[in-house]
Amino acid sequence: MPGNEPQYEVTEIKAIRGTESKAIANKQQEGWELLSQQQGRVRTTLHFRRPKPPIRWKMWAALGGAGIILASIITVGALLEEESDSSAADNSAAASTEQPSPAPDSGDESAPASATDPMICETRPGGDPCKFGQTAIYSDAVRGGEVKLEITVGEPVEFAASEGALVAYDLPLQPVSVYFPITIKNLSSISPDMIQSQVINAQQGEYDGVQELSDGDVESYAASGANGLSAGQTLSVKDGWNMATLVGVEYRLSIDGLAGYDIEFMR
Repeated sequence: MPGNEPQYEVTEIKAIRGTESKAIANKQQEGWELLSQQQGRVRTTLHFRRPKPPIRWKMWAALGGAGIILASIITVGALLEEESDSSAADNSAAASTEQPSPAPDSGDESAPASATDPMICETRPGGDPCKFGQTAIYSDAVRGGEVKLEITVGEPVEFAASEGALVAYDLPLQPVSVYFPITIKNLSSISPDMIQSQVINAQQGEYDGVQELSDGDVESYAASGANGLSAGQTLSVKDGWNMATLVGVEYRLSIDGLAGYDIEFMR
């Protein structure tokens, strides 16, 4: 019957060329099945799927019945409490006298602060980009619960690359070397499955010459160190990049592949 056909969830990861076998083996241990792979200049995109867990109808039915019983108990309690409150209010009104109205506010007190913090950026799939320096609150439901991360990406910091600086494929250095100060804190009990970064600018776009850079304490693929970050732990790194210009620069974090969503930071 069509209703008995297995349902699948899908995801994708990007592995550095030459590390595809290790990435595939790790995902297969988690129950994922490799569907396809697409090779790029630096990374290979791997597509996986795995069956969704069956819906436990009996459990939900039992919970629904318990909910009905609980709602009935609450309703009866509320009616009894309302009668008691009404009697108490009548007695209080009979024993009290009318009090004068409070004096109007002089206006000296400051207005309450806005509940919205301009340094906090709420995120959602397809949402607006965050600004450099803001802290993005990433939240997404997964099979094991909820992945919730606090991610801060600072303005790109230019520096003079040393002779020992490395870029992918030993390409020559371009005029601009920068790092992005990244802080990622895991606010949930679920570890993020995959975090990968990408930088673009107005001249080179997404895949036309912007390269990852390693130089001293500046690391390439630094944000990927948050993969598997335990609950309550924080990662602070300098994510290095080399490019032709900072005009129109944007920083993107892809979290949990197709199962999650991207966060973009810009000026």
